[in-house]
Amino acid sequence: MTRRSGRSLRRARQETLRTARAMARSGLVTGSSGNVSQRFGDGFLITPTGIATDHLASRQIVRLNEEGTKTSGRWEPSSEWRMHAAIYRDRPDVEAIVHTHSVHATAASLAMTELPVRHDEGRLLFGTRILVSQHAPPGTWDLARAVVRALGTARGALIARHGAVAVGHSLDEALDLAIKIEEAAQLLLLARQLDPLRASAP
Repeated sequence: MTRRSGRSLRRARQETLRTARAMARSGLVTGSSGNVSQRFGDGFLITPTGIATDHLASRQIVRLNEEGTKTSGRWEPSSEWRMHAAIYRDRPDVEAIVHTHSVHATAASLAMTELPVRHDEGRLLFGTRILVSQHAPPGTWDLARAVVRALGTARGALIARHGAVAVGHSLDEALDLAIKIEEAAQLLLLARQLDPLRASAP
């Protein structure tokens, strides 16, 4: 899993923090919900558990090895570290992960088994649908495996009754895709209110 080892740990933590703050500013999370990670060395960096993004400092970003064992930092990693570890293990192309609790994507994850993507830009990014994982308890390996299956080779998935996850070659790309997943969910739900028949058309 060795990647991009030329960067300093300090710089990589700052990048992760900036993405977490941008995620919050975009309205994709509130408080301490959601999480951000990126590959680093033989493992990955991930935001900590239980700290609101507004109060998060770069030194609190946790470093884990590829098995999920903490290798530096006094704080505990996000409770969803297993999901991040499982995605990195399954997807060598993925460099960064953004997991959100955005409102419309979460609503879709409650009501659907897949999110149809109707608008042109969304289809360029995700194809015709974004899959919803099978439900599993938060923070478990069962959830991690379910998300990996739903994600497959795609760029994003919905987590049943939980939120969304987006993956990319960089933190910026993963964040942009997370924003676009929320947009796809919001557009579909609005379109169904305006014209249910047309919104359901292929």
